[in-house]
Parts: sequence; C-alpha cells; structure tokens
Amino acid sequence: MARFLDHKQVRSAVRTVIAGQDVRCAVAFWGDGALKALFGAKKSALKARIICDLSMGGTNPEELVLLGAPDNPHLKHLKGLHAKLYLSSVGMVVTSANASNRGIGFAKLAVLTECGTFHRPDTSSFRRAANWFETLWQKADDVDLNALIAARVTWARRPWRGNPKEAPSTNSPGSLLRTICANPHHYRGIGVVFSSGKAEREDVEQAAAMAAKVEGKSLKSKLNTKEIGRLPNWSKGNLFTGWSNADANAWPKLFLCAHRGARGAYSYWCYSRFFEVKLNRNEWSIFAKRSPELRARIGLTGTPRQSASAEDELLEQIFMHLDAVAQPDEIGGHLCESPLHLGQLLADVDAGRSVDVNLVE
Repeated sequence: MARFLDHKQVRSAVRTVIAGQDVRCAVAFWGDGALKALFGAKKSALKARIICDLSMGGTNPEELVLLGAPDNPHLKHLKGLHAKLYLSSVGMVVTSANASNRGIGFAKLAVLTECGTFHRPDTSSFRRAANWFETLWQKADDVDLNALIAARVTWARRPWRGNPKEAPSTNSPGSLLRTICANPHHYRGIGVVFSSGKAEREDVEQAAAMAAKVEGKSLKSKLNTKEIGRLPNWSKGNLFTGWSNADANAWPKLFLCAHRGARGAYSYWCYSRFFEVKLNRNEWSIFAKRSPELRARIGLTGTPRQSASAEDELLEQIFMHLDAVAQPDEIGGHLCESPLHLGQLLADVDAGRSVDVNLVE
C-alpha cells in the first residue's frame, strides 16, 4: 500500500530510500549539494545508478562531476526525462521533487511545495517501477565528456532565477561568443582561439625553415613550392606559436581569434588555418590566413578593435580566468576547438572557477 508524503516528509523519505542498497534514481534535475545531502560521501554515490536530463538546463554540470562524470558508468542521461523516482532495497519514492535544494531541500525546507508517495519493496507498484527503470537504463546514454560539455553550455544558457540584477553582466544575449556557443550546429566547424602577445620575426623564420624541411621529406606534401616560398615572409601577426600537440591536432579550419594586445586592448580577427608544423616534442606553430568568409559568416563589422569592444568586460573575465589556470611555462593562449568547448569555458568563467573541481571526498 502506498503512503502519501506531504511537503515536510518528502526529504526524509528520499534520504531513507537512498540509504538502502541497489540505489536507482530516475530523477530529471540534480542541483548543487545533492551528493553531500543525499549520499553523504562520493563512495556511496558512485554505487548508485542515476539517470538524469541534460537537455533542459536544470542539472548542474559541476554536481555531475562530483558524481563521477565523465568517468562514471553508473551515471546516464536521457533527453526529456522529467520523472522523479527514487528506488532501493528499502522501497520507492515517487515525487514531484528533483534532487535539488529547491525541490527536496538540503539545508532547509525546500522553496517549492512538493509531495509524493512511498511504496514498500514487496508491492506490485515497486516491481513495475523497477522494470520501468531498467527500460530507461537501456535507452539512456553515458554522461561522457561530450555530454558534460553540452550540459555546461545548456546550464550557462538557463534562465536566471530571482532578481535579474544579480545575474553576471557577462551573460549578455548580444554577445558574439555566447551566440556562437548557444548555436553549435549553426557555427559547426568554427573554433575560438584566445591569444596574447605575438610572434617575433625569428619565430616565423624558424617555423618556415621547419615547414620546408618537413615538406621536403614528405611523400605527400601539403604545400607546393610557391606556398613554401611564402612562409619566410609570413606576417608575424598571423603565426600562432608555442601550441601543444593536443591543440595542433584539434585546431579548426576556421577560427575566431580573440586577442589581448600588449597594452590590454582586445580585438577580434577571423582566420583560416593554412599550415601547421611541429617544432619539437610538444610545440607547434600554426600559419593562418585572414578569412573574409568567416568574418561575413559571423557578422563582424568595423575594425578588429571595434568588433570586440562591446565584449571588453567578458573578454577581460575570460583572460583573467585563463591567466589564473595557466601553468608558469604555458603560453598566454587557449584553444576552444568547437562551440561546445567554448561553452564549457564560458560556464567556468560564469561560475568564477579558477581551478579544477576538487573531486576528493
């Protein structure tokens, strides 16, 4: 027989269920503090099988990281899931309350008025719910790295609750960078490079010499003789130096460069990748060409400085974040190879994170 749970009883009933064995949760949204409030420790949370929704912006991606994403095979997502089902050996709670402070209420009673029902594990309702969960589990996808990146984009775009004045001023709907990450399909194939300073003439000469050497030995050259001859005279401003193997391998064909000049002024430049050359074990240089095609596609107008001036505040926060997380020997740059990766960076900046999330219990 089912037992009705009013808004004062839902929280304790959910906690009782989660304290049991074989924990299964088909719960749409997971908020900040869910792991600690419901499971107590990460070790317990990793034993639970959880299905959530990432498509509606209600699940906090950083709570997913604490729950083991993107390396927890017991953590899955299903688009459009809106259920709130908590199951274990103790019984089952079916409720309107998400695993959030607003729904269940972690530190105090929830803001929202919720209710639910509790069912013992020896009931037919429990057995049907358990079978239904297994059906969903087979349909759901792992919360892998791509899913986590997409969740951060969706989370960053969610409507702000409460007083709009409290929302970060960098979340302007007119922002070019936010427009790109909010429309990944429209801007597919476009990356964003954040750079500081510029290459020197000797950097160009070194990269050109290495490119000529590599192409001379290659059975399938990418450049013809005329193109190789152009490299020693390449513009310093169009050479990106000191990038890692991972960056070079992921470098997009078309990219927007958000550049911070020596005096701190920001500017936007549109490029296409021309050629990349490996200088040593983990250092590459990228030869790039200006791209009127990309400039028209993303709608930039005015000078490079003018096109970025509307986003000075956002760019300042981004570069402050990149400076904070950079290692002492790293260059002053960062590659977002796709709109999804850009969304991940902006979500980190919005949250004020300057260090990686600590996963220690």
